Amino acid sequence: MSDEELEAVIADRFKAYEAGTHLPDEFKGRFIGSVRRKRALRRIWMLGLICATAVASVVIVNFAKPNAIREDAKPVLMAHIAPTNETTIVSYWMLLGYLRECFSRSRSARRKEEE
Repeated sequence: MSDEELEAVIADRFKAYEAGTHLPDEFKGRFIGSVRRKRALRRIWMLGLICATAVASVVIVNFAKPNAIREDAKPVLMAHIAPTNETTIVSYWMLLGYLRECFSRSRSARRKEEE
């Protein structure tokens, strides 16, 4: 038996086997539903992870913030004089704004993707 004849016999057997097999009728609906559920669970998990990261970063920055009282400032209702000591402190609002900018796409990038 040559290679071509052997391939023809194997192909005929596969065609006969394939003709007798099929998926159940409700398989398509179940498959689509399971894919949608997994996608929704993945999105919920990622949203939870992002929220947990944001909360953890805010808590870390808030605890790291120095609570030093300036000695040159007197408690008044309105500040008439600008503070003399300049400090660079990262606030948690600035950190949240930075994280928002990191995860959001710019409008020009969206327009380029649409075109």
